[in-house]
Amino acid sequence: MNPLDEFRNLKTLDPATSAPDPHSPRAQATLERILATDPVAGPRPHRLRRPMVRALVATAAVAIGAATVLLPREGGPFPNGDAYAGWTPQPAGMSAKQQSKAVAECRESLKEMDEQVERTDVAIAERRGNWAMVILTGPDQFEANCLTHVGPGRNRSGFGHVGGPGRPLVGPRDIAVSGMGAAGGAPAGYVTVAEGRIGSDIVGMTYTSPTRGVVKATVANGYFAFWLPGWEFDGNKPVPVRVTYRDGTSAATTISLG
Repeated sequence: MNPLDEFRNLKTLDPATSAPDPHSPRAQATLERILATDPVAGPRPHRLRRPMVRALVATAAVAIGAATVLLPREGGPFPNGDAYAGWTPQPAGMSAKQQSKAVAECRESLKEMDEQVERTDVAIAERRGNWAMVILTGPDQFEANCLTHVGPGRNRSGFGHVGGPGRPLVGPRDIAVSGMGAAGGAPAGYVTVAEGRIGSDIVGMTYTSPTRGVVKATVANGYFAFWLPGWEFDGNKPVPVRVTYRDGTSAATTISLG
């Protein structure tokens, strides 16, 4: 059979009369079946001990600034509703067991981005409700950060990023933001974070939320961090905060990326 005969045979086949309707029951059922199936072949997202999704800071769904955002997933991308019910505007401490768990999970989640994560020190480990913010630091201004679940149950949703090394030192009254903005997305909801390096003359920081009042940041070991549920700011514009200096005075300033 020559190519012309093959072409004639193809013309006898019944063509589709119209484009398939993506909203038809059949199409929706097919889509649900695909989404519910764990693929067994082909490239997968960046995997560690548990599934992870890597996303760049480019959309409204994920808008934490500075570096790459990781969304470890186990039972959903981000918690919402009652999962944040225990959040507090002031940070709380953790037991040695809770801190050890939070730090270990942070290192495990981020180590494939940079092996230096496993050789870091803990700069900040604070808890607000069932969630802990951990900042890990290393030589030459290396930094890794994550928000991880430390409450009852096996929920391991959260996020984190790695930044540096090679960043310049900050002055005594300067602030250098490493990560700032909102992460998450519908239908799971959002969490807003700001964290980074802070000068040695600054001993306190507060952010006044229009929905949750005064939020106290953790300031320790040359770093600051605070987070709160919901979409508060996206990191694209300066955010007002108040800082307290070592001499007891305070001042209004702003934090921003860049």
